[in-house]
Amino acid sequence: MKFLGMRLCEHDSNISYFDGTDVHYFKSERFRAIKINDWMGKHHAYANFESWMKEIKEMWNLEPNDLDEIGIVFDPWHYRLNYEDDDFFPTKKFDYLPYNITRIDHHYAHALSSWPVTKTCRKHFVFDAYGDYDTSWSYIEDDKLVDVGNFKMNDSLGNLMNGASIEMEIVVKSRLDSSGKFMGLQAYGNIDEEFLNKLRVFDMTMMRAAFQFTLYEQHVGDPLLAKHKKLDWARTVHYWAGEALVNHFAKYVDKDDEISFSGGCAQNVVWNTFIKNKYKNLVVFPHCNDEGLSLGVLEFFRKKHNLSHYKTNNFPYWQIQR
Repeated sequence: MKFLGMRLCEHDSNISYFDGTDVHYFKSERFRAIKINDWMGKHHAYANFESWMKEIKEMWNLEPNDLDEIGIVFDPWHYRLNYEDDDFFPTKKFDYLPYNITRIDHHYAHALSSWPVTKTCRKHFVFDAYGDYDTSWSYIEDDKLVDVGNFKMNDSLGNLMNGASIEMEIVVKSRLDSSGKFMGLQAYGNIDEEFLNKLRVFDMTMMRAAFQFTLYEQHVGDPLLAKHKKLDWARTVHYWAGEALVNHFAKYVDKDDEISFSGGCAQNVVWNTFIKNKYKNLVVFPHCNDEGLSLGVLEFFRKKHNLSHYKTNNFPYWQIQR
């Protein structure tokens, strides 16, 4: 059987193809060397929804009708496509998509994309800016959605890190790079232990409140002085988030469980260290951000058709060079 998995959206577009024997992977940004896209101003994305058909023809001499299954993770509104405004998990068929394409839930694809690193993991945490329908984090176990956070109610770590970078006046060409800049900059501050103790009353359901700089101004007692201590605020709120993640995991898993962690927030090596210190069997894979979503789509089809595990020869060096 032949499968095609795609992540087409506003950034980090990628396509994966299973030819019946081997897996092939293509990330458009790496081939085009375009970090900032003129259309979206972000990591490379396709302005035209149908661009994928040209890509697979050029790369693999494929036509859509050559494939047994096609799956996609995307935001239809960016392509001015109609969509039904309701939740779905794990997949849904959409009549307006051509060639009988299956739409895969964003966070579910993140969880499934762990397969090149682990074949046995059953428990998955996903944290990013947002997934489908304003999902900010998910806990998925045995392919079932156990619990979620909602962006409107809880905000998200990814979005709050972007906001913190704005508070720190970090200048970037793409907002997708701002969280990483903030992660690096916070290392130059010192932890305010008294403020950290105040933050510990918050958990992941109250992360929006924890990241409010006005809270730090109240703690310091003077807005001007707080402004001059922004590096300490950054270090302290970043440290709080690492602790809060560990406490959040503890609600769902035991310390000896094998756990995968994905989404853009899983690229934070400081937080990963917090979690790894308690959960020794934590799995964080190199494609844990959106660039791995097309691989998650392939795994969905493998499981659907009860096929053997894909070969991982030469992983992670799968990028197609044209």
